Amino acid sequence: MNFVKESLRQNRFWLRIMQEHALFIRLGLPCDETQLIAESEELEQLFHNLRVALKRLPPTEEAVREFNETVINALDRIIDFKTNILNRLITCNLGGSNLPLLIDHVRREAIRFRTILLRLQNNIEVPIAENALQEETFWLRIMGDHMWFISHLLDPSERLLVKQSEQFAENSETLRLQARDLESMEVPQAFENWLLPAKLFGGPLPPGFGELPDAILIPRLGRFNEEVIQAVREIRDFKETALQLVESCQVLSIIPPLLADHVLREAEMALTDLRIVGRKVHRENDKHCPRHR
Repeated sequence: MNFVKESLRQNRFWLRIMQEHALFIRLGLPCDETQLIAESEELEQLFHNLRVALKRLPPTEEAVREFNETVINALDRIIDFKTNILNRLITCNLGGSNLPLLIDHVRREAIRFRTILLRLQNNIEVPIAENALQEETFWLRIMGDHMWFISHLLDPSERLLVKQSEQFAENSETLRLQARDLESMEVPQAFENWLLPAKLFGGPLPPGFGELPDAILIPRLGRFNEEVIQAVREIRDFKETALQLVESCQVLSIIPPLLADHVLREAEMALTDLRIVGRKVHRENDKHCPRHR
């Protein structure tokens, strides 16, 4: 993978997403939480400034590597902020209109962005089967979350749109469970990793751990990737329609136009990521399992 090209692609997309997360969280905070409001404004400005700096960044490996480190530090800050918000919400110590799952959702996105940059910085290549299933599982959960959020932000009188949103969410969850089935078949190490205490990561594992068979790639994964792309494409189209309805005031909801646009952009990014990994899966399958002619 081209380090500079991929770093720039990820930063161009996710820095704006992080900036908007800070805004959305602030809008859902109680008005008397002045410290949290100020912190969210500071983070919004931080990621805005990073977006400005990115536009002037020379496309050299040295400059991009240094920029990535700056972004990782900023992500540490916003992850800590989101964690604080979430912890207070789930212990009933914070009011407002931010749903706990929403904060968990945006924190997952920040953690994934940070992990992508760390992989790039350290030249870590994930085996193709493992990489594909990670992408599919991540995006299916994100798309499913979006559909649940939309169903809750639509006015209850929008019965058909609420029902459609819920159906998309359920379809995403069905596919996500299938991805977990495929993961345990193809990537046994992932299941062991899930069972390990979090504190073990970041250091050497005790003897006996991390010694399961390597990930394998099976032809079924190529078909599954296509099924996921089709599901996400349908969600993307639904979001596109929803944005048009919100912008033209033809739907009853409390969905801000920026939020509708935000989730639409994420669906577009999901399709791009899934197509990239899908091409890798098909190329690898063609090498090892040539189709009968």
